[in-house]
Amino acid sequence: MAMALLLAGVALAQPKGSSPPATDYAQFVRSARTYKAPKTICYASAKNEFTQVLAPEAFRKRLNNPGARQAAVTSQFIVTYTGFTADAQRAFQRAVDIWSTLIVSPVPIRIKAVWSRLDPGVLGSAGPSDVRVGSDGTQKAFGIYPIALAEKIARRPLNSPDSSDIDASFSSNVNWYYGLDAKTPAGQYDLVSVVLHEIGHGLGFIGYYGTVGTTASYQTPYPAVYDHFIEDSQGRKLVANGETYPLGSNALYRQLTGNNIFLNGPVMQRTVRQRAKLYAPSTFDRGSSIYHLDEGTYPARDTNSLMTPQIGAAEAIHSPGPLVLNFFSDIEWKTTSILHTPLDDNEDVRDVVFQARIVSDTTLTAGSVRLFYRKGAPTGTDTTYTAVTPTLVSGTTDTYAYTMPASVAQGDIYYYFRAQDASSRTFTNPGKRPDGSQVPFRVQFGPDQVPPTVRYNPGKNFIINPALTDSLVVRAYVTDDRSIGVGNARLEYQINGTAQPTVTLRFTQPVVNRQQYDSIYFGRVVFPANQLKAGDVITYRIVARDSSRARNQAVSPATGFYSLSVVAPQTTVDRYTTTFASTTVAGDFAGYRFGIATPSGFSDPALHSEHPYQNGSDYSYQSNAEYILLSPIRVKSNPDSASIRFNEIVLVEPGDPGSRFGDANFYDYVIVEGSVNYGRTWLPLLDGYDSRDQEDWLAAYNRTTSTNQTTGETNSTTVGTSALFKSREFFIPTTGYFRGGDQIMIRFRLFSDQLAHGWGWAVDNLQIQVPPPPPVLANEVGSEGSFNVYPNPVSTGQVRVEAVLPKAVAEAAITVSSATGRAVRQQTLKVGGMKISEPLDLTALPTGLYFLKLQAGETTLTQKVIIAK
Repeated sequence: MAMALLLAGVALAQPKGSSPPATDYAQFVRSARTYKAPKTICYASAKNEFTQVLAPEAFRKRLNNPGARQAAVTSQFIVTYTGFTADAQRAFQRAVDIWSTLIVSPVPIRIKAVWSRLDPGVLGSAGPSDVRVGSDGTQKAFGIYPIALAEKIARRPLNSPDSSDIDASFSSNVNWYYGLDAKTPAGQYDLVSVVLHEIGHGLGFIGYYGTVGTTASYQTPYPAVYDHFIEDSQGRKLVANGETYPLGSNALYRQLTGNNIFLNGPVMQRTVRQRAKLYAPSTFDRGSSIYHLDEGTYPARDTNSLMTPQIGAAEAIHSPGPLVLNFFSDIEWKTTSILHTPLDDNEDVRDVVFQARIVSDTTLTAGSVRLFYRKGAPTGTDTTYTAVTPTLVSGTTDTYAYTMPASVAQGDIYYYFRAQDASSRTFTNPGKRPDGSQVPFRVQFGPDQVPPTVRYNPGKNFIINPALTDSLVVRAYVTDDRSIGVGNARLEYQINGTAQPTVTLRFTQPVVNRQQYDSIYFGRVVFPANQLKAGDVITYRIVARDSSRARNQAVSPATGFYSLSVVAPQTTVDRYTTTFASTTVAGDFAGYRFGIATPSGFSDPALHSEHPYQNGSDYSYQSNAEYILLSPIRVKSNPDSASIRFNEIVLVEPGDPGSRFGDANFYDYVIVEGSVNYGRTWLPLLDGYDSRDQEDWLAAYNRTTSTNQTTGETNSTTVGTSALFKSREFFIPTTGYFRGGDQIMIRFRLFSDQLAHGWGWAVDNLQIQVPPPPPVLANEVGSEGSFNVYPNPVSTGQVRVEAVLPKAVAEAAITVSSATGRAVRQQTLKVGGMKISEPLDLTALPTGLYFLKLQAGETTLTQKVIIAK
């Protein structure tokens, strides 16, 4: 059963995480911390196993005797079924019923289950619908917890009542066995087993390790709670041993691909007295590596085989097995929850009550509840805390409180709670770092003298046509180090040095691309048509004050101002060409973090982004560099003539293997865009792409890297050279946003997110709607030969290639490219002397226009073919 991690964008961007300093933890907890969860995809194995693992004995006894006390329901699953047949729903429900007797939660676990046609070979998929970091009571302070587990630990719902906790999809076009008796016939797949397996992933058998080339790291800012329990053959936890297995290292990669890695925790050691071997093949498979038990160690028929990567035909496994169940206790499905709301900062000096509610799944050791505090931050040489014993609050059975006198509650107080259960497991709030050190809360008493923090990066750099109404939109992340919070934020701006009325920025929590952001201050300045003129400059800054009595102030930028330039569009042209060598060509463009330059390793000028380009730094940790051609292009009515060609080098962070433009795990990218309204909105002329677009670029990007051990950020340090230039040709789409005759602005844009960057982008020899040298097409016979493809257009995808060559060669190569210039198929063709007559299979390609290039020795012939299915 293979698992494919589908990661979407998050508030803190993407891979390779770090732990914030201890002084930030209370604010970290208060902030919105929601991350898109991974999912699993379950594939079918054709092998008939003819094996049977029955449901836990207590569950079976309960089925046979509903009045018996064994296997009482200890958690409630609420399933919303869509499209399920009655038989499929009954089998799904059996898996849910088994899990409901194996885990304990006071919060209903909601599953959204969909029954639909999936890709061939796919049985189903499932995963947590959401995850949390820093939620109340969790023991891994910077661990990512699936939402159902986070809610169990917090003993309360953390998402909205109508939100699911686990999302599951199962294939309606599989030969399923819907029976509940675990007697699966040959050629059928036991639905109960597959659902049990996938719900297991949704409950927490999942994590965030991944690889890039021959290095490994987290694929989110923080590791999953699961990841904290992965250890090497010597018992060293990977998360806790950053010096031995640093993020972005080959050493970590070798562990994830060495077939000698394990899952282990204190409950597993105490109860089953063994650790679980994980599936870690020599080639890392994002779909199955690490987050399954080893198939060879736990084969079909083994009681622990449910969470291995494959489930075969005629294989029934109706129990998670002792290893998984005890591991679930280690990841806190069985825990003692110390629940505490971090104290608010206060400028007054007075007695302060520290209070916590403690709920245990076992037995709390009497007198074990303790509050530890100290004045001032812990240091490398001083980590001493004062311990006091909170008392049980009158009239309660689980709430403990301690009153700190005003004489002590002054300045910075660092504190945490601790308790112990009857099995000697120790629990704290906050939890601990990966290395086992304690994270404290910080609360501040007394005068506030620290200003707020402002994070902002311009989202717009130019107003291109002042004859049209346009605007400046500001979204800034503004936060304060104290819970007292931000008092206000405002935008101060000038036009040509003349101050304008201040604009108040209002607090928002926007949802952008289904991701909610916290503490965003928003404002807009509208410039009516003809208020501005070309050459005008708008300068602005953001000023924020906190709510303290001192009204501490922060300004962004710290010095000077941000700038918004007003430029005029130049004369509309039918075509544009430049080699960027002319000293006047820069006047044809307006740019931000781009320029015309001749860096070391290049012999003539070209368009270059900053080298290296910068990480994203706006409120969502994203940034854009842009270069805009100021002459609108009149789009040719003939789509074959609306071409854009250039040479380029792209050394920007590659997305994950298999990711596509628009996916959350498609990270930095470059793109060419068009605008019909002078830059107020931009639309893609082709899909964005990155270093993975060309093998040479990807190899260069990964050739030399540097990893920051504090942040886990791995950056490419490879410097681009002219040898990496590749040509690109694509066509302005004239059947969607744009039409022949439209006048469009064209811009080159480099998008970057928070972590990981490279050398950047270079573009040379730009040609827009400039006819190429005339190719030899169709049946034109001459000194260069002839080249024909038929039928054309083709509806079946099967075509025949015929050519007459000017010289005899042994073989020829044909390359099929899409309309955007991306090679989609390559094949070697037989040559009989000077003639070619060979079939070519294009059935796998979607409908559209394609270009065929025939290379035979020194001869190059081209042809177009239209696939019209």
